[in-house]
Amino acid sequence: MTDIIWAGIISIIFLLFFVVAEILRKKGIKPEATRKFVHFSGAFVTIFFPFILNSHWTVLVLAAGFAFIMLLTKKLELLQSVHGVMRKSDGAIYHPVAIYTCFLYSQILNQPMFYVIAILILAVSDALAALVGKSYGANEYLVEVGTRKTIEGSVTFFLTSFLIVHLILLLTTQTGRVESVLIALLISIIVTVFEGVSLKGADNLFIPLATMFILSKNITPTVNGISFQIFVLIGFLVGYLILMLPYKRIGFSGVLLLGLINYTIWALLGNIYAIILFGFSFICAKTDLILNYDCEESDAYRVRPVFYIMTVPVVCAFLGNFIGENIIFPFVVSIICESVIIKTRLFKGDLNKGLWLTSIVSLIMLGVSYVFIG
Repeated sequence: MTDIIWAGIISIIFLLFFVVAEILRKKGIKPEATRKFVHFSGAFVTIFFPFILNSHWTVLVLAAGFAFIMLLTKKLELLQSVHGVMRKSDGAIYHPVAIYTCFLYSQILNQPMFYVIAILILAVSDALAALVGKSYGANEYLVEVGTRKTIEGSVTFFLTSFLIVHLILLLTTQTGRVESVLIALLISIIVTVFEGVSLKGADNLFIPLATMFILSKNITPTVNGISFQIFVLIGFLVGYLILMLPYKRIGFSGVLLLGLINYTIWALLGNIYAIILFGFSFICAKTDLILNYDCEESDAYRVRPVFYIMTVPVVCAFLGNFIGENIIFPFVVSIICESVIIKTRLFKGDLNKGLWLTSIVSLIMLGVSYVFIG
């Protein structure tokens, strides 16, 4: 069959999923459950994309159409089986973006099973974690004010992700048994942290992209190489928790995110950049030099401030990795620029609306520093 025929069949299937979800909602099923139904069943259709669709343009059209439907129905307050959840979430918008990006990346790598792994983690692990967390979760942790998750749900996400990566790599690729175990462990730790600190459905984007990126960097893995990566990752996460959490300026979720970002910087750019970021993080945690807002809770600085400050430095790190050039000065300038904007409250203290300003200004400064200094 041609891509056009398959695209038509897939579109009809997704429309049927929406119809079923709406029927279930009208019969009294909660929107959280109907949303998971669409998410879970839709993902199981999309995992076949590499095997039935030849062109990434077809996937782009399908993803764009799905995203448009999600945006339109949300604005018109329709399709409450998906949009009717109490928590604010843009996951339905991020999902098609992740699907297309992962599909395109898998085509470039000629590794269709990497795409399958990424999408299955998003579908199966996320759904099971939500189910276990809501049904059996007794130990909660605070992500942001008003957003809590459970340890039981996170453990379920970790175990499920580990099994998905390990089994698919072992059964469908040339990856060795030990190597597949180690890659599965590395990915499951990273995506579990992402899922644990994500807000507004951002895990629908970051989890599959992170999975694809790690797999792409380990197409021909070695036991020593993967073991060292795991050692460094755990070292950053545990080290940040031990050294920064006691100051109670940055909360648990923020500290974990900082540890994960520092590991990412290390993996992309090396030791010097990781040391610079660690020193900056320690200053934020221990002093009033940057984060000095009045807060109801002493450790209210969590995911959002960390995300806002580190967005452009992380973009800088990825650019540096891909272009293969020394970008130490632009990297430092981007951190300083973000810090000054946060410190001086140029966006009038509203962290929720500060991302665009901090990103645009620091990107400009990043470009200027790269041209004249880097």
